Amino acid sequence: MLEFSDVIERIKDVICFDYQDGKVLDKHVAYELGLKPETLASKKNKNLVPYSELAAFAIRRKISTNWLLFGIGKTEMDYNK
Repeated sequence: MLEFSDVIERIKDVICFDYQDGKVLDKHVAYELGLKPETLASKKNKNLVPYSELAAFAIRRKISTNWLLFGIGKTEMDYNK
């Protein structure tokens, strides 16, 4: 089963280089997804996955959606197919 908290941790792995000392908080993830921190917290607590925001993030960051959602495969998108 897809756990949104796991997806958030993978997002933190992607954006950690963009933040001081690699310390990434949930509020940073909310910003990256275009959500308010309160909205992200609510979705995280209820395990509601914001698919459209995650898809936009994956496209913007050139991240594989299989990896982002499920931790499967390589992090980056494979454009050779």
